[in-house]
Amino acid sequence: ENSTNNRTLDQQCTVTRPGLAPIASSMAVELMVSLLHHPLGHAAPAPRSIGSGEGARRYRPTVSEDDADNTETTVSPLGLMPHQIRGSIVSYTMMTPTVPAFAHCTGCSNAIVQSYKSRGFEFVKEVCNSLDGAHLENVSGLTESRRQAEKMMEEAMEDWGDDDF
Repeated sequence: ENSTNNRTLDQQCTVTRPGLAPIASSMAVELMVSLLHHPLGHAAPAPRSIGSGEGARRYRPTVSEDDADNTETTVSPLGLMPHQIRGSIVSYTMMTPTVPAFAHCTGCSNAIVQSYKSRGFEFVKEVCNSLDGAHLENVSGLTESRRQAEKMMEEAMEDWGDDDF
C-alpha cells in the first residue's frame, strides 16, 4: 500500500521531508513577502473562492478596481494570501484550504490571544514551563472540549449494544 496516498506533505514519511524542505522554505518566503505587501498586513483574511459548486475552488489572483474600497480584500498586490498551503507529493498538487478557526486552538484562540495580551511574558513563561503542554490546552479550553467529547462518546457507547457492532 502507498503510505503517502491521500496524505498531505506533513503527514508523509520522513523520507520525503528532506527534499521538501527547500520547497517549504521558499513558499514561506513568498508568503511572508505577500503578507508584508498586503493592505491589511498580518490581519489579511483567507482567500474566498469565486462562485459555488464545481467552480468554487477558483480564486481571483490579483487586486481589482472593485477591491479598492473593500477593507476585507483577500489578495495582495502579489497575489493570493492563503492561510494554509497543503501539498501532495503523490499527485504533485497543492491546495489552499480555507476553514474557520478552531475555537480552542492553542495558537490563535481568543482565550490564548487575550491571555498573551493581558499577561505578556508571564504567560509565555508559564507556557514554556509547562513541560506536558497542558497549560495551553487548559487556557484555550481544549482540555474541557476533549473531556466533553469523551463523555459524549461514553454516553453514546452505553446506548449501543454488543449486537450493534
